[in-house]
Amino acid sequence: MKPSYYLYEKVKKMRLKKNWLFLLLVILFAMTTLSASTRNERLALQRAEQYIQYSAFSYDGLKEQIEFEGFSSSEATYASDHCGANWNEEAVLKAKSYLSYSSFSKQSLTEQLEYEGFTAAQAAYGVSHCVIETGSEALKKAKSYLSYSAFSRKGLVEQLEYEGFSETDATDAANHCGADWNEQATKKAKSYLSYSSFTRDELIEQLEYEGFSFTQATYGCNHAY
Repeated sequence: MKPSYYLYEKVKKMRLKKNWLFLLLVILFAMTTLSASTRNERLALQRAEQYIQYSAFSYDGLKEQIEFEGFSSSEATYASDHCGANWNEEAVLKAKSYLSYSSFSKQSLTEQLEYEGFTAAQAAYGVSHCVIETGSEALKKAKSYLSYSAFSRKGLVEQLEYEGFSETDATDAANHCGADWNEQATKKAKSYLSYSSFTRDELIEQLEYEGFSFTQATYGCNHAY
């Protein structure tokens, strides 16, 4: 009986050692995984802080950018949560950035900020804290359109209203954009003739449909051929 008892104790001790070894390996693996996760979160946070130093981001926009860099969703979320950004102020900076190179109505600027990932409240805050002279913005937008396409006065007003400008601002912009509507009719007529064929009467009718007066449409047709 004695040898059996000692053999039993020996086997028992070996099993305990194996169990402790397995537990130690599990702990080491968990610590390694946690360490790697923490390291990646720090790297993601550093990248997030670098981005918001030179550009404006929404929370969602920053998270997507960090994920694009190869970080996991959880790491990007950690970075966006801890980067210290004020998302309202980021919306203001993004709005001013857009206004620095293009013209917007308040409505279209709000929509653009929401498209960038800002919440409705953040977008509204961003727009409300920018100095937007809607009349001036409408005029800039009108001149921008006329720089690459032809419009009738009516067509230009309608386009500006579609962009979110009020009827008053759109009308004032069309009145002060410096367009020669006869010349606009000529450009529009030439544009139509560049890809389709029209009789003289058909072309005049098409120009009138675009908002030109009969006189303007006739002028455009006469100078387009």
